[in-house]
Amino acid sequence: MSPAEVAEALLVSGLQERVGGPYEQEDFPDGVKAFYEESSLACVALDAVTGPQVFLSGFPLAGSDPEQGHQFLLDHAAEHGNCVLYTPDDSVSLTDLGLLLRSQQVGEACLTRPLFVKEEWLDSQYFRDHLPLEAVQG
Repeated sequence: MSPAEVAEALLVSGLQERVGGPYEQEDFPDGVKAFYEESSLACVALDAVTGPQVFLSGFPLAGSDPEQGHQFLLDHAAEHGNCVLYTPDDSVSLTDLGLLLRSQQVGEACLTRPLFVKEEWLDSQYFRDHLPLEAVQG
């Protein structure tokens, strides 16, 4: 998807905040960040608090307790045969679904933050270890 197609899918018109760096990043209203590689969508990160809520089999992926989120993903993987991958920061990914569940510090609390990632980036240790890319310097 191109940046214009992402904006259309999110029902947003006009230019969004573009952030510089080694990858194109667009910050959309309501806690949605899109990351592009060569103008093609590669990752969507949702904020744990302000992002939209998304569910997997009825479980809220944004803003949940990280321990409960990780256990849910492990249970889901066991039940549905998903491929599980752990990252060095103790995040869990269901690689065949393109889902990476990170933790986000919100004040004193730690909450889940879902990322939806293209397969090539999940297959890359560099991207898995650095997603979301807000803090990555070029």
